[in-house]
Amino acid sequence: MINQTEQTLYRLSNLNAEQTRISYQLSTGKVIDKGSEDSSLYSREIYIDDRIRTYEGIQTQIERTTAQNNVSDSTIGEMKALFELAKTEIIKANTDTTSDEGKKAIALNLAGIKENLFDLANTQVEGEYLFAGSDSSVIPFTKDSDGNVTYEGNNIARKISVDDGSYRERGVNGYDVMTYPSSTALSGETLNFKEADTIIDENGDIWKLNAAKTDIEMLKKDGTVDTSVASKAVDSNDGLTPPTYTINDIGSDSGTKFEARSNIFDLIDDLVNTLNKVDSDGNAIDDDTRDALLSENQEKFSESYDALNLAHSELGSKNQMFEISLERVTSKLTQYTILSQEVGAADLTKLAIESAALELTYTSLYSTIQRTNELSLTNFLN
Repeated sequence: MINQTEQTLYRLSNLNAEQTRISYQLSTGKVIDKGSEDSSLYSREIYIDDRIRTYEGIQTQIERTTAQNNVSDSTIGEMKALFELAKTEIIKANTDTTSDEGKKAIALNLAGIKENLFDLANTQVEGEYLFAGSDSSVIPFTKDSDGNVTYEGNNIARKISVDDGSYRERGVNGYDVMTYPSSTALSGETLNFKEADTIIDENGDIWKLNAAKTDIEMLKKDGTVDTSVASKAVDSNDGLTPPTYTINDIGSDSGTKFEARSNIFDLIDDLVNTLNKVDSDGNAIDDDTRDALLSENQEKFSESYDALNLAHSELGSKNQMFEISLERVTSKLTQYTILSQEVGAADLTKLAIESAALELTYTSLYSTIQRTNELSLTNFLN
């Protein structure tokens, strides 16, 4: 009798365990709860879940980057509209039919365009400045008390993950949108530049004129001088205001390329001064000098517009690449999600059959227990 009771309790315990398993699988849709139940299946689930979390993170980054790039695209579109307006005004100013007063009125319009461009260049989305380079927390363009605008960002593009272990550069920086190449020199060629210009070599490193105005020096990423790299001596300057410096031979190494990029805001300031018949120091200039400078700066402004168009085109190609990457990552995420369901999902049809069979087994076992309890000791012994 005792042996039969133990067997009954053992069977009941097994049925309870089976009931727990079936209830868990029916309620969660998963095959296992703990790794000890099936270590091989558990390892596969962990791997697939890790892939899902990884691609969810990448998808979020790409979506955020795409939104920022779209804002950058529309912002540059607004900049181009202002450039086109400024070009029209400059062409109008550079005609004999426009009076001195008309030229001064155009100067006021250009000053207003400069302010609008300054605001657009400092556009931010979700607390991140779009044209600051690698550190999007830094305001890219600042203005001093005299209205001179300086770029505080860098020319390093932020890299965003587009796949597991794969990264792409995001957006464009302030050098791309608000500077233009005023002089370019290859190996053995002459480079001309002004003090305010930023010089960028073939590796993307930045060079600036030193305080003594005798050499250009390469800067580190933090803006300090890189003393491990030899400076390049300035050969001459033209003595004008502001002076143009010259390096006769930028270097003999194959592939050497130095590009002096001028600030568009400085160019607009020059145009405003020219239209008001003063130089950068506020000294009066005559009509002939004004007209000559106006023609020269009109050509430079066309070059700056071309540079902005180039930056816009580069941004467009990057946007397209991120859109393609988003489609690819979304597809992979969908595949891993389906795989997760297939690998770890319980067979609900099978569970329904097992649940019905378990119910019958429970009924049979409890019926046996009831009949056993109804037996007297005498009947049991007989």
